[in-house]
Amino acid sequence: MIYVRTALFVLCAAGALTQFAAAESYALRTVVSGDSLGLIAERYRVSVDDLMVVNGLQSATIHPGQVITVPYVAAVGGPAETAAPPPPGFRWHRMGPGETLSTVASAYGVSVEAMVGANPDISSLDRLPLGIELLVPPALRMVVTLRPGESILDVIAAYELEPEELARANQLRSPFDIVPGMLLFLPGVRPVEAMARLERVREEENRYVWPLHGRLTSYFGPRNLGMGTSSFHRGVDIAAPWGTPVVSSRSGTVTFAGWSSQGYGNLVKVRHAGGDETWYGHFSSIGVSVGQYVKQNQIVGYVGSTGISTGPHLHFELYTGSRAVDPLSMLR
Repeated sequence: MIYVRTALFVLCAAGALTQFAAAESYALRTVVSGDSLGLIAERYRVSVDDLMVVNGLQSATIHPGQVITVPYVAAVGGPAETAAPPPPGFRWHRMGPGETLSTVASAYGVSVEAMVGANPDISSLDRLPLGIELLVPPALRMVVTLRPGESILDVIAAYELEPEELARANQLRSPFDIVPGMLLFLPGVRPVEAMARLERVREEENRYVWPLHGRLTSYFGPRNLGMGTSSFHRGVDIAAPWGTPVVSSRSGTVTFAGWSSQGYGNLVKVRHAGGDETWYGHFSSIGVSVGQYVKQNQIVGYVGSTGISTGPHLHFELYTGSRAVDPLSMLR
């Protein structure tokens, strides 16, 4: 027979992870507080009757400290609890009124990226619903769920992990600690793909953000200020101190970065997915170059008063289908 004891579990032993002798193998499980014969049977996918027969039990009552012999086959059972317990060092947090992912991260002293690493399947960075439970990590770490039909060897191969390090990080001592649906902490793995996906979601949720926060001094629409300007103002003017950074309202590619002879002074144009464009005028200095890809909220220049201007401000235009639209109808 094969005797499987928790103290002898070695994660990198290939046979211990996937296949066991079907009919003649068993585990010795020490009963802990909260265990029942039914829960043990469910976890290892055996019947209560089989457990009672193998252990010579006259009733289904068991006690902490009691050692139960568990016969098993190749497939190991699922978790006994509906909600998987968090990995070592992690905790659960239920989102309350007014909370965001950022405020929760700040409250626990971790980064937003760390929160994403612990919750890579969340749907949004900014619009999580009230009451959703988030896993809070002690530091920047990636967490994955072991899917049905997936072995821990698959996880090790997919993320190029050291087996011993994975076992140590998750305090795995027995092959029976590994069950479908469990949460696994992947040491040294950053949530690169999850962050990229959520940043794309954020941009769709907040398609255009304010490139500058300041005082609106001129609105979109008809006007006549003289100085050779058009009688129709195709954007908005936002006043701010000279040299204040201006960010891209949406991610895209810089198509123009230089001096404009049409009164914009130092001008930057950014083309976005679908062909929309944003224009940023009157810069004191430009922070990007033609052909450069900029992310939403990335600095593209600095407030100035170049071109036809009466003082330091940003002139901001937004084009959809080559037609100028009121930026205030699009900004978030």
